[in-house]
Amino acid sequence: MPRFRTIFSSARRLVAVLASLACVGPLQAQQPAPAAAPGAAATPAVSTVPGMPPVSNPSNLYADAVAGRMSASVNGALQRVYVPNVSSNDVYVIDPATLKVVDKFKVGINPQHVVPSWDLTTLWVANNAEGRKDGSLTPIDPLTGKPGKPIPVDDP
Repeated sequence: MPRFRTIFSSARRLVAVLASLACVGPLQAQQPAPAAAPGAAATPAVSTVPGMPPVSNPSNLYADAVAGRMSASVNGALQRVYVPNVSSNDVYVIDPATLKVVDKFKVGINPQHVVPSWDLTTLWVANNAEGRKDGSLTPIDPLTGKPGKPIPVDDP
């Protein structure tokens, strides 16, 4: 239980930081890229994979990931904090409005991170299974907060 308290305490701090950032409003990243000085080289365009939208500001890859600039694909996504627990191979789901654990589910061995897909339609739990060959990626649907069938990979 002490490890869970540490994780939950860290999650509370993370939620507080995220909440404070959300209250800041538009950030400098939303501003257009500054004009290049005369004679300076322009920032080259960023190549993306097929189907991925273009990068709106090559000088700041995170320009569209600030308050008020998120993709329409996140509309309807639950506001949740997903906390992987390497001790129990679970993911705890926390409602940031109440700071309460609202769900918990088993995932693969040694879950390390929860990361979004590039199109923001899936969250992925990277189950590293360190020192083994049975790692996996567990998908989470951000609209429901529920996990899907894990995909086996050697080293996520």
